[in-house]
Amino acid sequence: MLYLSASVIILTQASETLANPDIGSLYPTLTSHSLELKPHNSFLLARAIFLPDTKDDLGFSRRDTGGADINRGDPCKGYTLFSCPTHGKCSSCMINTNKKKLDACSSPYLVSGNSCVCPQTVSLTYANDKCTQYCDGKCIKKTCDKTPNQTGCTNGSKACDDGCGGTARQCCVPCTDKITSKPANSNYTYSTCVDGEGSHQIQTGWACISGYHTKDSGCEKDCNATNCSGYALTSCPANAVCDKCTRTALNCSTDGTKYKLNSCNSGYYLSGNSCYPGCPTGKVDTDTYWCGFLKFWN
Repeated sequence: MLYLSASVIILTQASETLANPDIGSLYPTLTSHSLELKPHNSFLLARAIFLPDTKDDLGFSRRDTGGADINRGDPCKGYTLFSCPTHGKCSSCMINTNKKKLDACSSPYLVSGNSCVCPQTVSLTYANDKCTQYCDGKCIKKTCDKTPNQTGCTNGSKACDDGCGGTARQCCVPCTDKITSKPANSNYTYSTCVDGEGSHQIQTGWACISGYHTKDSGCEKDCNATNCSGYALTSCPANAVCDKCTRTALNCSTDGTKYKLNSCNSGYYLSGNSCYPGCPTGKVDTDTYWCGFLKFWN
């Protein structure tokens, strides 16, 4: 229940001050007058007194600060804005809704004075950096997933970049040709190699083409192979006339000389694979003339 005191306080502030609509900035000069005096351009301000059991939802009693006068303090102190900043969440002064204060900012903006600003930006530095949140087109949060190790490497592994600034990852040693040159009349030989780029055929050696064989780190033309068929003797008998044949492989390697007996020297006769002196009894020798001459002479 509201009671007005009988006392009256006269305010003598100039009329131009009264034109200020901001009651929060009004601090009049107080002058006491008798009820009979009515100063020019003044007005009366009644004092409000609240009983102990009176509920004061608007805070006019100022019981919390010990105040006894509505004219003491500014109810809109701290409400310094006349519009809420972009991305801001504001509250209005209860006695002057045109005055506001910034309470918070919408995510991800942060309060900075009476404005809402973006958090500090982050740089996308590494290959696997990925921005997960933007503010005004700038990255403010990121993640980085490390690239997994490479496996199944033919040439072994080595430390490499994991895409996030680390070097603990294991990568395949790249596949490269084992040889890069070969002799004439040869072809490269290949084998399979696996690295981080997949499976490859790499040069690992060489082999002579058909008609050639390996000799002294090169390729030599093959020889005409012969096994000396019909040449049964390993040596030519004494006083014999023989044909010879050298056994030869395609690679031109030899394996000894073989002989075949054709005839005997003059004065010798052939018997089996040997030559004997004189003429055989009861047999006409191929050299009949000399056998007859020797018999006549003897």
